[in-house]
Order: sequence, then C-alpha cells, then structure tokens
Amino acid sequence: MPSKKIFLARAGVIYSKAIDDEKLLEIANKIYLKGLEVAKPFVYWDVFKKDQIPETAIPGKFKQYDTFLVFISTLGNTLDEEIENLSQTSTLEAMLLDAWGSEAIEKLNDTFEQIFKSRNNCELTMRFSPGYGDLHITVNKTYVELLGVTDKITVLDTGLMIPRKTTTCIAGIVT
Repeated sequence: MPSKKIFLARAGVIYSKAIDDEKLLEIANKIYLKGLEVAKPFVYWDVFKKDQIPETAIPGKFKQYDTFLVFISTLGNTLDEEIENLSQTSTLEAMLLDAWGSEAIEKLNDTFEQIFKSRNNCELTMRFSPGYGDLHITVNKTYVELLGVTDKITVLDTGLMIPRKTTTCIAGIVT
C-alpha cells in the first residue's frame, strides 16, 4: 500500500508542513487505516497474442510486440461505499480516502507487475491504460470483456468503471 507521504501529496498536502499539524496527522492516520480495512485489492489478468486483441485496444507504440499482458486491478466496492459514507460527514476525510485509493491502486499495479516479471522471467514495457495517448477510454470495456470479468467490473458508456478505484492496463511482454 502507498506511503503516507505519497498519499498525502496526492491529496495536495505538503508533508513537511503536515507533520507539525497534529490534528491533520491524526485524521490522515485514521484514514490510512480505514483504507487498509475497507480495500479489497484484486487483480484479474491474462496473456494474449496480438491477434487475440482488437487493433484499437493496442497502443500504437506497442504495435511491434507479439504478446501482451492485460490486467485489471481494483480495490473493490467497499472502498467506494466508504468514500461515499464519509462524504456525508467529512469532505476532508472523503477526499483523503479517495487520494489514498488512487495511490493504493498504483502501488497494487506496480507490485503486480514486479511479481509477474519475476515469476515469468521476462520484462514488460511500461503499462498503458485507456484514456491516455491513442487508447480511447472506452477500451476499458474491451479489456473487461477480454478478461471475462463483466460480472465483476462495470464499464459505463463513458468508459469509466465501477468500482471507481479500478484500472485496466496493457503492457508488451519482452522476452
């Protein structure tokens, strides 16, 4: 999970100033522990050959690769529910938990990639997610369908996903 310093930076807090604010640190600690309590991290993944993935779902900069890792990481619905609950009583706490979730999902992605590379004795290109570069955000639906998890991850017509703290990623496998 993310470091406290990184998650607070995501929330716009300058850590060197925050360490002198006992009340803020107390709230940050509470929210950090709340995140650990309510997040249900999970990664769905598979390896695909280029011809198994629609051309529009492969970033242009990855066209030279033949094999791809596609994965979806999520922190689950309970985190979304807790952010919503907190928003009813404390905008600060809801915002901090949202920031914690954003950093936690990135840490989950980083950790998964390291484990995958180690277990498969390979290297990966940088991961790429729909909504960046030449991959339209609606490609999220393609990845969810490829991995067969439409019953676990909902992709709206806009390409946004539920649970909110969910990412889809593709990386070329370099052997």
